Parts: sequence; structure tokens; C-alpha cells
Amino acid sequence: MSNQAIFRLLDLLRTKTDQQHRLSAQQILSLLASEYGIRMNRRTLKGYLEQLIASGYPLNFSSRKRYKQDGTIEIVQTNWYLDPQFEPSEIRLMIDLLHAMPMLPEQIRENLERKLKQISPPTATEQTGENAAKYLHRPPAKQLMFTVDLICEAIRQDCMVQFRYCSFVLKDNQIQLEPRLREDGNERLYIVSPYEIVVSNGRYYLVCCKEPHETISYYRIDRISDIELLPSLMRLPLKDLRADAAEYPRHPAERLYMFSGDAVTCTLRIQPDVLNDVVDWFGEDAAVEANEDNTLLITVNVQPTAMHHWAMQYGGAVEVLSPQSLRQEIAATVHRMAQTYAEDS
Repeated sequence: MSNQAIFRLLDLLRTKTDQQHRLSAQQILSLLASEYGIRMNRRTLKGYLEQLIASGYPLNFSSRKRYKQDGTIEIVQTNWYLDPQFEPSEIRLMIDLLHAMPMLPEQIRENLERKLKQISPPTATEQTGENAAKYLHRPPAKQLMFTVDLICEAIRQDCMVQFRYCSFVLKDNQIQLEPRLREDGNERLYIVSPYEIVVSNGRYYLVCCKEPHETISYYRIDRISDIELLPSLMRLPLKDLRADAAEYPRHPAERLYMFSGDAVTCTLRIQPDVLNDVVDWFGEDAAVEANEDNTLLITVNVQPTAMHHWAMQYGGAVEVLSPQSLRQEIAATVHRMAQTYAEDS
């Protein structure tokens, strides 16, 4: 019973106490009896608490004087609490990050949140409660954790993996994930050498090389299905990839939206009120200069298709100056859009 009692005591201190929630010795004894059916006297409890302190647990208390019936003074230890493993703000951050990852299936997110709350101090539980940030768009990714586990195992075994890669389609008036097809109508199998899992915009991506190419590709892990290990096929060493691909990515900005392909140097003219967005997306990767016309000149290395998508969302506030090929592609897109919307006028 003694071993069980000290572990129950530690569990009680972890879940019921922190700096804002302190317990007297009598309160601890009452909770041990009511929640765990463990009864002990004050001397035994004091011995257990001293053992925890001696073992290095961050157990805190305050001391006060108490006059005994014979007139002598006794020093009483009270207001016990255990420093939490995570601060309330840290628990809140981790739970909010779970909500902000759109690829997480609801069941997995709830399970992880429950585990975090189990190790949370009472203040953190009170603060998170129903106040966790909610991500409004959460498409399903039922095989996510299984896929992540197999990718990690493939990297550990230094072998290749095989999977189907899915896209959303409308089927029977329902949006569903369906495997991509080959030209002959059969499902396409992807055989890749996995190198790393990265997170971008709250989504997991597999960094890999797809046979028979020697360049880096990126696949959304929440859209991978039916993944299998191929232990008999050793993955292509990263150093054997094409020279420019083997250095992926040198800067986060180069992988904006995680499009595959080489980054190029892009020059933009932006309005000053867009600078906040430039810093949010590119950080220190973007070089900024002031123009005489009160605009800003931005230079950054980005994959061209990604820059095309990024620039379009800011309309006239962002102008791509170079490369000329990208500028022409954006101009053609804007022209097609103008024609599309002009048909209704």
C-alpha cells in the first residue's frame, strides 16, 4: 500500500495543485480518502511529502507557527503545491496548436487534448476549458497518424514507401477523397524515398524523391492513403539527388505553399500596408528597400507557381516586377479573369 499511496499522492498534487491552488495537510488527507480510498495519518503524510522533496520533485509549502496545549511552539508546513510540468500558457498554446492543424482528425485531436489536460495543473484546465481556439475548416484525414508512423519507420529503416495520393472530388453530391488515376484509368501508385516530415501552414508534408526522378517532391500527408513499407528497396541517398535538389530548402520562403520545383529570385513592388503580410509569409528571407514613390521593393527567392498564387490574393497592392515570365503569366491570368467577369456586365 505504501508504494501505491505515494504515487497516488503525487498524482493528486499534479492534478489538484499549483501556485494558485494550494492544499493544507488536512485537505490532502481528505482528498486521498475520498478520491483514492487511501487513509493515513499526518505523520505518514509528512514522511511521504519529505520523500518527494528528497527525490527532487518541485514541491512547495509555507511554514507557520502553531502553539500547542503545553505552550510550546510547533512549526507546521501547509499550503502545499507542486510546480507544474507545463505552465497554463504552455498548455493553452499546445491545445490551440492542435485546433489549428486542419489535417488532424477530430478523434485524434480530442484524444491528444484529453492527454494534455490530464497532465495540466488546475489553473490551466480552468483557463482552457471551452476557450480553446477553434479551426473552422477541418477536412478528414483518417489515416494521418498511421501514415506518419510508417513514414518514420521507413526513414529509420532507410527504405522506400509506396502509397496512393488523393484529391478531393465531388461524388454523389458529396466531397470525397479519391486516389489519383493514371491515364489508363487505374489508380496511380507512388514509390518514393522519404527524407523528412515538415510542417507548413498547419499541414504535414512528406519531403521525398519520387521514382524515377532525382529531385525533391512534397506530398500532403493527410492526402496519402494505403501507405506500405518497401523494405527490399533502399531509399535513394539525399546526396545522390540533383545538386540543387539535395540542398532543400535553403530558406523557408522558397517553399511557400510547398509547391515542388526550383525557387527563383522574385522582385515585387508593394504598397506599404502590405509589409505586415510580407513579413508574416517570408520573414527575414525578404529583402526590403524603399522606393521614391512611397512603395516598397521586395526581393525574395520563391517557387514561381507559389509566388503566382501569393501575389494574386493581394490584387493591385502587389506587383511582380521579375522574372518577366512570371509577370507575363500573372498578366495572362488577370486578363482571363477580367474576361470572365466582363461576361456578366
